[in-house]
Amino acid sequence: MDESQHPPQDAATARLERELATCRQQCRFADAAVRAISDAVVIIDLQGKITLLNPVAAHLTGWTEPESLERPLGDVVRFVDEHGNGMDPLSPESDWHFTMLRRRDGHVVLVDGNVSPIVDDLRRVLGSVVTFRNVTAAKRLTDELTHQAHHDPLTGLPNRRAFESRLRRAVQSAKENGSRHALLYFDLDHFKPVNDTAGHAAGDELLRQLAKLLRSQLRENDALARLGGDEFAILLEDAAPEQASYVAEKVRRAIGAYPFEWQGEVFRIGASIGQLEFADGKLSAYELLYRADEMCYLAKSRGRDRVVAFSRERKGAQPVPKSVSALRSNRQRIRRPRSPAHT
Repeated sequence: MDESQHPPQDAATARLERELATCRQQCRFADAAVRAISDAVVIIDLQGKITLLNPVAAHLTGWTEPESLERPLGDVVRFVDEHGNGMDPLSPESDWHFTMLRRRDGHVVLVDGNVSPIVDDLRRVLGSVVTFRNVTAAKRLTDELTHQAHHDPLTGLPNRRAFESRLRRAVQSAKENGSRHALLYFDLDHFKPVNDTAGHAAGDELLRQLAKLLRSQLRENDALARLGGDEFAILLEDAAPEQASYVAEKVRRAIGAYPFEWQGEVFRIGASIGQLEFADGKLSAYELLYRADEMCYLAKSRGRDRVVAFSRERKGAQPVPKSVSALRSNRQRIRRPRSPAHT
């Protein structure tokens, strides 16, 4: 046999050893990458048993890697739904991208995760890789930012943006279902003297106390908002005109009877309230706020501390004043939210 036709045995062995060393090095690189990644990574075989648990996964689950190896995934990585029921991330019907992880010590954290199959060159499934990350702090921050974006920081009430969104939904329900709703728009009377006499800290405290007072006068599903400064609005959904009038007077009396005490001095305030009912969805949220604010302006111009209803003004003999300067002022107030500065 011509030895030149076959490579020497030691050359073939050397080549295989080089390829094996390359494979081992790639495995070490891959293992180091999986262990250094900032997400939790768990690798399981076809029987659902754990073959790798990286440090982040160990930290989140409370299990060490040696303890977890060869254990079923569900023993170590325990996903649960909002009711505390176990979830199988390997189930085809499972939708658990945002779910909760119950740690070994019983504590629960919110996680975002995914499952991907591990396949060979022939597309044969060899196992699965489960990845997840702790999003508890991120979710808390998102919730806080969302709350801040839709609530007044002083009183904790929904702000203008949130109220207008709620009002638009009410307009849509009136348009589609003929639902009857009512809008109350009011300014506080004699609020400026509180700021001027006792200072803005007193004004802030008065607004906080009034927010609690107003909330106690309403149904649970009624929407109360601070629109800015000393302006408030209330949306009464599924309310007849008689109910709206009753609530408006109830709010007016509650505010007027409230004694605000500050450093030994007692202040009395009031409210000028504009009332508007709607049931057909013909007016937009902006138009409703505009007309309700116009009624609030009329209440102030007629002596303050009273309720002026659009329906009664429209039916009465006395026409609604159309002062250009007043309407321009109102229009600016509706279109642009006021700054938190007191008026």
